[in-house]
Amino acid sequence: MHRRGQSIDTIADHLRVSTRSVSRYLEKECPEPLAAEPEVTLQDFALDGACGEFPEYDWSTRSPAMQRECKAICQYCPVLEKCRSYGLNQGRNDSGIWGALTKSEREREIARQRRTSGRPDIAAAAQQQGAA
Repeated sequence: MHRRGQSIDTIADHLRVSTRSVSRYLEKECPEPLAAEPEVTLQDFALDGACGEFPEYDWSTRSPAMQRECKAICQYCPVLEKCRSYGLNQGRNDSGIWGALTKSEREREIARQRRTSGRPDIAAAAQQQGAA
C-alpha cells in the first residue's frame, strides 16, 4: 500500500494498528519473492507412471478400498512428485488419485499451504509429501 502512495496513517487505519507499527514494519527490508517452480504438465509424467501398469484399477473411484489400493501403488511410482505437483496445481479439481492424494486430500493440502504461508507453495508441499 505504501508503494502505491498510501500514507502511513491510512495504512494504520486500514489495518487497525498504530502508525508506529506500520513505520517499524516499513523499515524492514522487503524479501524477494520466491522463484516460481516450472509448471508440471500431464505430458511430463503420464507415460512413466506406475498407474499405467495397472489399467484394471479405477483411479477416479470414490470407493475408499479402491483408493487405498491405488495410493499404495503410487508409493512406488517413479514420477510421484511430478504427479502430485500436477494434482495440486492443474488437477486440483479433478476427481481421483493424483500423486497418492485424493481430491479431498489435495483440497486440504492447498488450504493448509494457504494458512501456513499466506501464499500457496504447492511445489514444496509436493516434495514434502513425497518424502513422507
